[in-house]
Parts: sequence; structure tokens; C-alpha cells
Amino acid sequence: MRVGIVAGIEREITVSEGALEGRFSAFYRCVFERVPGNFQFVEMPLAQILYQLKKGGVAVGFPLVQTSERDRYADFGGRLFQTEYVYLSLKEMPPLSQTAGLTYAFVRKFVGDQLVQGENAKILHVSEWRQAVYLLKLGRADVVVIPWVLVDKFMADFEGDYFVRRAAWVDLSLYVSHEHGNGLLTEKLRQAIRWCRYRNDLN
Repeated sequence: MRVGIVAGIEREITVSEGALEGRFSAFYRCVFERVPGNFQFVEMPLAQILYQLKKGGVAVGFPLVQTSERDRYADFGGRLFQTEYVYLSLKEMPPLSQTAGLTYAFVRKFVGDQLVQGENAKILHVSEWRQAVYLLKLGRADVVVIPWVLVDKFMADFEGDYFVRRAAWVDLSLYVSHEHGNGLLTEKLRQAIRWCRYRNDLN
């Protein structure tokens, strides 16, 4: 069965010769090693994974954060691990909630919509994280909402100053399409996630 993996974050999670690799891979390998099934991992943009989950084109998608919209067509697996989302900017600013008219950039269908602050904010949606950071460097965006683990990757070659503020800590896991498994696949994956989270907490 097809499993969609968010593309463009190769250092964190990717597929190489059918196997999961990257900094997040141990979490997800733990889960899928405990669930019987012939899983085929396929990388695709976030928006496409969500569309395919809705239509049943993929059985599972990850790494994903829970939202009420996604809950309508897929089952969240429960916290596997946590990661930090941040606001990235090229200049120091007052509290974002008090700053009107900022332009935010982030990946389409990302939960960044929930983290936008200030009145009259504009949003630029892109397909990949590197595009959001590029808009920031070009001066077309004021703030990028981005996972903290990606900041150093995309700012490594930047010679000026940049500023990072915490946006939120979020639970990362996977989603199971309502079109697959009659709830049995969801329950097996949730059991595996609980076991893997427990093992990780012990370490």
C-alpha cells in the first residue's frame, strides 16, 4: 500500500531504495516495522499528500501535524515525537501580534495559517520550503513560518543576520486515510506509535 512522505525535507526524512532515511527516519521505521503490510514509500509535496489521503490514493501520509480539516478525511496517529515551528525573519521586529501588514510565506497546506499574527497579514503559499526562504531573502516576504530543523539548512549560505522566534511546539505523527483499512490499519499504527513513543521516552 502506498505511503506518502512529504518531499523536500531529505535531511529529515526521505526514501532511498525503498528504505526510510534521515533524522526522523528512526521514529517512522520503528512504527512500520511493527505493522504487517507491504508499504511502498513515495515522496510528494505536502498538498498532494493531503489530496491523496482524501481520495484514498495513499493509505498513510507523514510527517504530519493534526488539524481539524485533516481529521475530516483521515485519522491522526497520535504523537510520535515533537518538533518546533519558528518565525524566521531578516530583521528584528516588535511582537508579531502587534505588527500589521506583514507578508508571511510558507508551504501550501502547511499549518502556518494558524500561526499568522498581526492585522492585515498577507500570505504567500509556495510548493517547497526553499521557495519560502528565497522569498524572504528577496525581500518579498517579511516572515517565514518553518520547522526549526530546516532553518540552518536554508540559511547556511546567507551572509547577513537573521532572527528566529518560537511559533509553537507541535506533535508530529502520521495520518491514515478513511478510505483504507476500515479502522483496522489506524488501530495497528496507533498501537505501534504508542509503543515507539514509549521506547523513545525511555531513551
